Amino acid sequence: MKSWVKFPAFALFFLFQIQNVMACELTIYTYDSIVAHGGLGPEIFPIFEKHTGCKINVLASGDAVQALSRLELDEKRGKPQGQILLGIDQTLWQRAKPYLERDVSIASPRFAHESHADEALGEGFVPYDYGVLAFMADTTKIKSDALHSIAQLKDPEWKKKFILEDPRTSTPGLQFVLFTSEVLKDGFSGYWSALKGQWLAMPEGWSSAYGLFLKGEAPLVWSYTTSQAYHEEKKDDRYKAVLFDEGQPLQIETAMLIKNSYDTPEQKKIALQFLDFLLSGTVQAKVPTTNWMFPVALGTHLPKSFHGVPIPKRVFLNQSSNSGDSEKILKDWNRAVLQ
Repeated sequence: MKSWVKFPAFALFFLFQIQNVMACELTIYTYDSIVAHGGLGPEIFPIFEKHTGCKINVLASGDAVQALSRLELDEKRGKPQGQILLGIDQTLWQRAKPYLERDVSIASPRFAHESHADEALGEGFVPYDYGVLAFMADTTKIKSDALHSIAQLKDPEWKKKFILEDPRTSTPGLQFVLFTSEVLKDGFSGYWSALKGQWLAMPEGWSSAYGLFLKGEAPLVWSYTTSQAYHEEKKDDRYKAVLFDEGQPLQIETAMLIKNSYDTPEQKKIALQFLDFLLSGTVQAKVPTTNWMFPVALGTHLPKSFHGVPIPKRVFLNQSSNSGDSEKILKDWNRAVLQ
């Protein structure tokens, strides 16, 4: 009888401990390449888990647009599964605002690289890296200076020679569409009507597009200037970034706390700790060679491979004043390419 009394107490003690560990969890919505082998996630998530003793669960969905769509769907079902949305850029801020917890007392840093990136940030969105979008060229097939204007992409010589990402599911793809809208103004629809049929492929996300490029399917792919640094790091100077005379889109990647997504003050505290962790020297030092973007924190060391990354003549922030702006531009784009 004595041992029977002790056993449940012993078992209940360990059950209580297990429940405590299970309760200390953080779930993150993000996109696929962050959690891929060699990506930022596998480098930083274990560090955070070790420091806090809390388990990180990841809900990865294609590109950032798809990650946000997954959050939206979960919200319609009643409650989000995660506390953090990681990886959305400024083109999605207005769309994400209904789910944003604004009570985030984390100071946004000044950007580390060029002064053109030091822009006003959305309230509650925490930036952790940024990059300049550009075509990457395979210089064994074309000269890196052969393309210098978005207008050239309509020319017969470029037919089936470039790969884009779908703007409905991909932030790089959406950035390109918004960039052409900003540059061309009233000529936007006419441009896309002329451009349809020119691209070789338009996959759902950047990873698929870049994979086709590396397989040699086309000599150009819409990517980032820092993709050049990635190849330089691999001692491969075959691939070079191409800059337009018109300028380039600038992407600021951010994370946000999802409102009403935490059950206890402790869970909210852990989520806020993660946002703060993104701005730590530990994470910022890993950004260049895992996410292949520029870190936002001043003073962060950049590897030698970043030193040759070309600097654009001008950048476009592509931040819509309201969610309807992007939606209208996408509708105009859709009509132009389907006519």
